[in-house]
Amino acid sequence: MKLPWRTRTTATSATGTDRTFRLVLYDALASEAMSTLTSGVFLAGYLVDLGASNLAIGVLAAVPFAVQFLQLPAVVLVERIRSRRAICAWSAGVGRLFLFVAALAPFVGAEMGVILLIAAVAVYQAMAAIAGCSWNSWMRDLVPETEFGRFFGRRTAATTALSTCLALVCGLFIDRWKALLPGHPVYVYACMFVFSGVMGFIGVWLLAITPDQPMPEAAERTPTRTLFAMPFRDSNFRRLMIFLASWNFAANLAAPFFVVYMLKTIGYQMSTIIVLTTASQLSNLAALGLWGTLIDRFSNKAVLGIAAPLFLLCTLAWTFTGLAWVQPAVFFILLGIHVLMGIATAGVALASGNIAMKLSPAGQATSYLAANSVVSATCASVAPIIGGLCADFFSARDLSFGFTWKSSTDAVSLQVLDFHAWTFLFGMAAIVGLYSLHRLSSVQETAGTTDPLLLRHLLLEARRSVQSMSSAAGLLRIVRMPAWVARPRGGRPAVRIEPTLGWPKG
Repeated sequence: MKLPWRTRTTATSATGTDRTFRLVLYDALASEAMSTLTSGVFLAGYLVDLGASNLAIGVLAAVPFAVQFLQLPAVVLVERIRSRRAICAWSAGVGRLFLFVAALAPFVGAEMGVILLIAAVAVYQAMAAIAGCSWNSWMRDLVPETEFGRFFGRRTAATTALSTCLALVCGLFIDRWKALLPGHPVYVYACMFVFSGVMGFIGVWLLAITPDQPMPEAAERTPTRTLFAMPFRDSNFRRLMIFLASWNFAANLAAPFFVVYMLKTIGYQMSTIIVLTTASQLSNLAALGLWGTLIDRFSNKAVLGIAAPLFLLCTLAWTFTGLAWVQPAVFFILLGIHVLMGIATAGVALASGNIAMKLSPAGQATSYLAANSVVSATCASVAPIIGGLCADFFSARDLSFGFTWKSSTDAVSLQVLDFHAWTFLFGMAAIVGLYSLHRLSSVQETAGTTDPLLLRHLLLEARRSVQSMSSAAGLLRIVRMPAWVARPRGGRPAVRIEPTLGWPKG
C-alpha cells in the first residue's frame, strides 16, 4: 500500500543529517507551542472558566492517557504499511483539526461546552497516540545512536525554554484580557486554541518534509498476538512496566489538580500560577544536565531512586499549604515546592524514558515501548477520575491534628495537619507512590550500579549541584543561551544528556 509522503530519500550525508535534525527540532518547537497553549495550566483554566465540575476535570485529565491503547493497533499499522512518516503526518493533521473544534466550546453553552471540549480533546489526543507510535519508531531509526544524547538533550532544552517563555506571556495576556473584558473571560482560551491549531499545522508541514528512514522489509511477518505478547513474556521488562504503571497512577492521582487547587482554593490569578510554573520549568531545565550526568555515571535506576522520592515529598508538602498559620508565606512555600518538583520531574522523566528504551531489545522497540505506554497510560487514565471523585467526597470532610497549650490566662493552639478536600487527595497520592518505589527495587538494569556507598556519593553530588543553582553562577547557567545555539555543528557538548524518546505533542 502506497501513501502520500512515501519515503524516497534518507538522511545519509552530513548535509542531509543536519537538515533532518533542524526539521525535527523546528517541528518540536511548533508542537511545543501548540501543546503549551492546549494543556496543563491553560486547559485547567479553560475548564474552570467554563464551570466544569471536579469529575469533568478529572475525566479530561484522564483522556490523554486513556487513548494510549490506540498504540496497539498503531503498531500493527506501522508493521503493515511500513511508512512511518505518512502515518505520523496524517494522524497528527487529522487530530489537530479538532483544536479548532475545541475553540467553539464557549459558544454552545456551559454544559455543552464542557462536553464539546472533552470530546474534541479526546479525538485530538487519540490521533496523537497513533502519530506518537510511528514517531517513536521513526526517530529511533532516523537519529544515529551516537547522536542520541546530543540531539535529544538540546531538543529538550529548546522546547522547555520556549514553553517557559510562551506560558509566561500568555499568562499575562489572560489576566489582561480578564481585566479589560471581565464579562467574557473564557473567550481568551478559544483564541489560544485557534492559535495553537495554526502552530500545530506548521508542525505537520515540517513532519511531511522531514526525510523518512525506510523500514527494512520484514523477512518474516510476526503474528500480531506474538508481537504484543513479547514485552509481557520478558520478566524484567514486565517488572519495569509494573513500576511505571504504579508510578503514573500515583503521580496523576493529584498532579492534574494542583492548578485547580491554586485557582479555586487559594484564589491565585493566572499570571501568579504561571510564575510558579515557570520556576518549575526553569529548575527542570537546569536539572537536565545534572541528571544526565548522573545517569551516565551511575544508572537510570539509581537516579529514579533519588528523583522519585523527592517528587513524592513535594506532593506531600502540598498538604501543608492548607494550614492557616502558613498562609502569609504560602506563595514562597509553593515556589519552593515548584522548584524542587521541577528538579524531581526532570530526573524521573529522563531516567524512566531511558530505562524503558534501554530494556527494549533492538529491532523490537516498537512493540515494547507501545506496550509500556499502554499499560502506564491505563493506570494514569484511571487516577485523575478517582482523584476527581475523591475531591468531591472529601469536600465536606475535614481531618485536623494539632497541639493546644493552655495557661491560667490564655490558650495557644498550633495546627500541625489540616486535611480537607484537595489536601486529602495530595496526601493519598504521596502514600500510594510509596508502593511504586517498592516495585522499582525489583527492576534489573544491565549497566550502572545501585551500590549503597556509590549512591551516597550520588546524593552528595546531586546536593552540590542543586545548591549551585541558587548561586549567581547557577542562575547564569539557567538563563544564559544554550551553548549548542552558538557552537558549530561539529562541536561536542560538555555534558552528555541521555535521550527521552517521546511522541510529538499532539
